[in-house]
Amino acid sequence: MKIAQIISTFPPHVGGMGNICLNESERLAAMGHQVTVFTLKYKNFDYSDSVFPFKVVRLKPVIKIGDAGIVPQLAKMLNGFDIIHVHYPFYGGAEQVLSCSVPYVITYHMDAQTHGFKKLLLNIYEAIWPKKLFSLAKKVIFVDNEHRGITHFGKYVPSEKSVEILNGVDANIFQPGAPDLKKLGLYDWKDKKIFIFAGNPLPVKRLDLSFQALKILNNPDVVLLVVGGGYKEKEYETLAKKMGISESVRFMGSYATQKQITENYRAAIYALVTSDYESFSLSAVESMACGLPVIGTDIPGVRGRITDGVDGFLFQKGSAQDLAAKMQKILSMTDAERLSMGQNGRNKVVEKYSWEQHMIKLMQVYNEVLGKT
Repeated sequence: MKIAQIISTFPPHVGGMGNICLNESERLAAMGHQVTVFTLKYKNFDYSDSVFPFKVVRLKPVIKIGDAGIVPQLAKMLNGFDIIHVHYPFYGGAEQVLSCSVPYVITYHMDAQTHGFKKLLLNIYEAIWPKKLFSLAKKVIFVDNEHRGITHFGKYVPSEKSVEILNGVDANIFQPGAPDLKKLGLYDWKDKKIFIFAGNPLPVKRLDLSFQALKILNNPDVVLLVVGGGYKEKEYETLAKKMGISESVRFMGSYATQKQITENYRAAIYALVTSDYESFSLSAVESMACGLPVIGTDIPGVRGRITDGVDGFLFQKGSAQDLAAKMQKILSMTDAERLSMGQNGRNKVVEKYSWEQHMIKLMQVYNEVLGKT
């Protein structure tokens, strides 16, 4: 099968969407399929795409705003494929599939969270393209059925075209283990209670809530590890200094491999997912795979991952006070209670979030679209 994957951001650029596309493409290639990933090319960036077991085409956008980019040249490149897989949103790229005759499916990862001028441009775009794009898709994959109910464009997708495929995590990579604190540069924290925030610290991820909760706890033994790099990291470094908690926060930047990210999870004993909006929360599942209890926002896309009181706790959206209370609740647990909660989370990941299950369902979608049994 000749498969085109279309996505706005792809490794080494930070983003959960890109990591999902990477894992799918690697596994499709291992199954013998011919995969090409079409994505945006960023200026002044050196890529090492030869490391991938599939072809990567980096497209130079005519106009680029953030992670959006208009790439009209993409339409002609899609002829000759058996199926196209669009990872949405990709403003300026996704709609190019409408100009070719190849059948396409969409994974609806999330709705863009924008403000100001970008929000105005998005409103104009949404008045023109999404209804047609989603209506003509052969299948639309949602990563969480509850999240589907709050999406902007789920209303354009009839039930017979909709399918839930949970994102996958490699539990053989993301697994509990002893951390090398010296290697990570964290040996001075060997006696601390380490919480971890993993992900691109966009405003919607609400890293500021974690800072506020640290301030409320006012416990010198409690520290926060921030992993993921991203657009706003420097701003949050400045915020931590202003709040007087910079000694309790360590910014680790981004990592190229899942094994490196796993080492950071292992350094912690608790994980935080503080977002105001999530479609799935891959970091929650990765954390649980590493045996960490997770404190997450009580919203669609997060509460589907966490069973409150079993493998973590849910806190009220936007409430630093409630977050701090849940952090204190975990701090008051015995090691045995915490480890039991972490094991519950890992058991769930192994049972529900394997890549094997994900790929079986994905191939069923592809084969159904192409009329194969």
